[in-house]
Amino acid sequence: MHGTSPQPDWLEDLVHATGLKREQAFAAMMGAWHVPIYSFLRNMLNEHDDAADATQETFLQVFRSIDTFRGEAKFSTWLYTIARRKGLDALRSRKQLALRQAHADASDWEARLEADPFFDGDEAERMLHAALQLLPARQREVFTLRYFQEMAFTDIAELTGTSEGAAKASYFHAKNKVRAHLTFSSD
Repeated sequence: MHGTSPQPDWLEDLVHATGLKREQAFAAMMGAWHVPIYSFLRNMLNEHDDAADATQETFLQVFRSIDTFRGEAKFSTWLYTIARRKGLDALRSRKQLALRQAHADASDWEARLEADPFFDGDEAERMLHAALQLLPARQREVFTLRYFQEMAFTDIAELTGTSEGAAKASYFHAKNKVRAHLTFSSD
């Protein structure tokens, strides 16, 4: 779980070192964070290519602006904030926000999920991801951060600019909607 640990060991070298030492710190950061950030963006953007692009943009931004990180927040919160902004930028630039929030036709989602290499045939996982697409964007974001990234509600609240109570409420509503969808789909 990345959301509750203190600052990572490699952070000091990433911010202040040069040359090989900085490259090693960047490699350590990528090793720790590439999969969680991609997963977060994949759930946010619904498309492998969009998530891969936003992930790359996130880490480029981190590399360019790591010297602005002051340690006032956890590194993970700072990183997820950048990733979230890149994901929202991708949604806006592709004019897909309204489409992402609309209910998808079930057969269309099945065809897209079957064709997507991120989903390798695990029926339960496909059903879960299809259920996530039916959630409003805020609930999907909070559910993804809590369920998949195991982020603490305090960190989710800070990242999304809401209260801890609002983050808990969003997760509760999202969890109930996902559960209802999965129960209905399995009948």
